[in-house]
Amino acid sequence: MIAKIIGVSVGSVSLLAIFFYLMKLSVSPIMLFAYAGLGSVLVLIGLVRNKNACFTWKGWIAFLFVGAIIGWRFWQARDLVLPNWVDSLHHSLIVRKMVEAGGLTATLEPYLPGPFYYHYAFHSFTALFSQLGGLDPARSVLVVGQVLIASISLGVYSLTKSLTRDWRSAAIAALFVTFVTKMPGYYLSWGRYTLVTGVLLLSLAIAQTISVWREKPDWKQAVALLLLVVGTLLSHYFAAFLLAGFLLLLGIGWVITSFFSRKWHWQRLVAVVAPVLLGFLLTLPWYLRVFRFAGNNLNLGSFRTLDGINESQWEYLLELIGPKSAYPLMAIGLVGLVWFLTQKNLRIFGVWGLLVVGLALPLSLQLTPFRSDYYGLVIFLPVGISAAVLLVWLSDQLARLITRPRWAVEPISVALVLCLLVAGVSANVSAVNPETILADQDDVRALDWINEHLPKDARFFINTTPWGYGIYRGVDGGAWILPYTGRWAIVPTIFYTFGSPPLEKETLREVGKQASEISFCDPQLWKIVESQKLTYIYFKANKDSLWFAESHGCSGINRLYSSSSVSIWVIDRSSNR
Repeated sequence: MIAKIIGVSVGSVSLLAIFFYLMKLSVSPIMLFAYAGLGSVLVLIGLVRNKNACFTWKGWIAFLFVGAIIGWRFWQARDLVLPNWVDSLHHSLIVRKMVEAGGLTATLEPYLPGPFYYHYAFHSFTALFSQLGGLDPARSVLVVGQVLIASISLGVYSLTKSLTRDWRSAAIAALFVTFVTKMPGYYLSWGRYTLVTGVLLLSLAIAQTISVWREKPDWKQAVALLLLVVGTLLSHYFAAFLLAGFLLLLGIGWVITSFFSRKWHWQRLVAVVAPVLLGFLLTLPWYLRVFRFAGNNLNLGSFRTLDGINESQWEYLLELIGPKSAYPLMAIGLVGLVWFLTQKNLRIFGVWGLLVVGLALPLSLQLTPFRSDYYGLVIFLPVGISAAVLLVWLSDQLARLITRPRWAVEPISVALVLCLLVAGVSANVSAVNPETILADQDDVRALDWINEHLPKDARFFINTTPWGYGIYRGVDGGAWILPYTGRWAIVPTIFYTFGSPPLEKETLREVGKQASEISFCDPQLWKIVESQKLTYIYFKANKDSLWFAESHGCSGINRLYSSSSVSIWVIDRSSNR
């Protein structure tokens, strides 16, 4: 129920965001607090109506279960002062712009040029949290991101419960994806917050679809499905693709079953199709915008042949489905997905899960626009569920066969699950790769100093290094200057490649490349300073591309700020003219 509340909230905020965008309205503080007040009232009403279920020993155990999962996710992020890696930079920048604009925006200007057409559900939800909680956008991204990563486990519980109606399988599946599998916890290390939101909404949307499909739905269930579909479609395009695949398989299964039974249950089909179709229509304006600006690059619905398949790609897949302690779980889960094909109520999900696994394999033929590693990132979802369901089913079968002593099977089953959990906790206690940490406390102090002491039009030189695809990134807290302070830096996150004009993209690529090659007091520095009208330098010791040292003999550069490993220097451009 908690995961569903979060999912419906994300979906409703996303829907309101697109409504205000189309109406050209901004969200005022009064609207924000009215929304928060309405939400609080609804929560209180729900607690009062369900007090007999919530405030019992089972309810308290459930709260402890949820608290343990959330606590574990925040423990994994304990060493971070800002969100991690390069994706977090543009996520924070988008949230910053939404907070300033009062909602969904058509552009990220003045920070980045060009149109904005990205999946935005995470950003709109985080912007709302930032405004209501009074927390800056960057830290809001970290906090909301960890809550959503924890919520994926609850989404897995909800999905497994919808499939099996067995709380044991659901609880074990949730524990598996929390403590045993590398994903989704490792999304933290890469800052994959849009995918986090997408996977959460995907699991909840599939769970709600199954509930509506199997039961006689009321209007509340239909509205919940509508909002979860909207949230999925606007959270991540890959999640939207996976949801569409599941719905297509469900429809094909309905046609086959109806044809052979000669009973066409149209009411069941309409109960699912109506909210799904309405959800798609409500998000269509944004998808039309996406196709308008990115249509030529999407290459939808085609196959491509990959050249040069090598051992490293298979090793990368093994890394994604790891750690090594999770390999036994993966094996059990694969067997479970095959077994699902023999179970009437699990067959569609089994086919869907096997397709996800198959498309994760780095074979020579792939369905575009998503690479095989995209599927590898979400394998934990079907495999974790199928492993839990299969283990519980096997335990029940053994309990029927072994009658003396009757209690023998249960301790063995619990011990097996505990072994997997203990091994997983040991391997996943740290979900952050140290190489992906850009900023530490020294950087945050320097960034706060920039906010307090330097003008808004300050423009920074920062250290850069290649990232991939001909793009360059910052290597330290300097990369956070634009998202955190709003001041310009020569590598304005990797998001400039999405909407900037071609000439500007090429200019920024070239500047990033030149900056990565500069040595001590290189004349090329002054060329970049003049072309980009730079006024300051952000320098951190013990990072890549160190050219600055202590600036001995480098005229026209004077230190303004120094704290531990970080220093900020003002550039006197007139001295080198």
